[in-house]
Amino acid sequence: MTSKRVPLYMKLRAYLVDKISRGEWKAGDRLPSENALAEQFDISRITVKKALQTLVEEGEIYQIQGRGTFITHPSQDNEGAPLSVGAVQLQSKEEGKLIAYLMPRLATSFTANLLVGAENEVTNADYGLLFFRTHNSQAEEKRLVEKAIQCGVKGIIVFPVDGEKYNEALIQLALAGFPLVLIDREMKGIAANSVCSDHSGGAQMATRHLIEQGHRTIGFVSSGDLGTTSIEQRLHGYEEALAEHGIPIRRELQLVGAEEDDMEDFLRQHPDVTAVFADNYGTGHNVELAAARLGRTIPEHLSLVFFDDYEYSRYSKVPPTVVVQQEEALGREAAKRLLSLIGQPDQEPQAITLPTKLIVRSSTGAVRGQEDDMIE
Repeated sequence: MTSKRVPLYMKLRAYLVDKISRGEWKAGDRLPSENALAEQFDISRITVKKALQTLVEEGEIYQIQGRGTFITHPSQDNEGAPLSVGAVQLQSKEEGKLIAYLMPRLATSFTANLLVGAENEVTNADYGLLFFRTHNSQAEEKRLVEKAIQCGVKGIIVFPVDGEKYNEALIQLALAGFPLVLIDREMKGIAANSVCSDHSGGAQMATRHLIEQGHRTIGFVSSGDLGTTSIEQRLHGYEEALAEHGIPIRRELQLVGAEEDDMEDFLRQHPDVTAVFADNYGTGHNVELAAARLGRTIPEHLSLVFFDDYEYSRYSKVPPTVVVQQEEALGREAAKRLLSLIGQPDQEPQAITLPTKLIVRSSTGAVRGQEDDMIE
């Protein structure tokens, strides 16, 4: 019986994981470049990219455009400890000047850039930053909030876990007036400090762009839950754009909480859909794959626009039309707001909103047969 051949990218992945687990690379260390790894192992850059992408999805590493690839995980015997990422400091010059930063995961350039922006602002103020990953678990988020308080932090920045309800620890901190800033989310019914993108405005821009291309049957696809404020706001923006152009809102064209397998069923059940607005890159990519399995090409048979860009997207076979957020600025503004609250705790809560931008590329186009009949 012959053994199954291990793909080259999996061999490289195993090598990198082994180096990380043995502590040869620490959290925040930068990996060799793709070219260097390709040359070292005499393999193609495509193989290297696949290995790195696998590790990104597993949460072992993260990538920052123009800066490189960095280690996420701590060593095995330090698993419960806060991580230091890049230049993030775990100790400051002045004892007790610590701020905690919690986020669900650190697997994309978006989340990495949020952290970079916050870290730069915190470091400039001579504070140290404790970083915790909550693994998208409310129970873990609650535990780590309590741990941060035990560490004596002066304030906390939180990218909350998705869901209809916030955990009790965050609500109690907000009500008690503890310096707390939510990033990319708002706390319903409670006055709390937050820094978010204009999710509704970004969704309106994306949907208007599709309408201007002649599309009238536009689907909304989200992998998130409606209880998440950013998803609700994007759906609201999508509906607002339809309404302002007199296009009926069809709930059956809204796929929320979607799994990867749901995309193909959605497109098959709604062959009249000529365009899709997806809530993020991962969802958009799954829509594109589902369309391809049904023989529908982008943008000839289906126009596609989604929130958030990704590294080297302009070099894709079909460069995507995207709504981009000011990623580092979100992190910076959250840190600025928190530092201000630490200095003056009695301030009224503020909800800070940063504008988004639509970048039009090749994944959107006019409805087939209507190229000369688009809205001006």
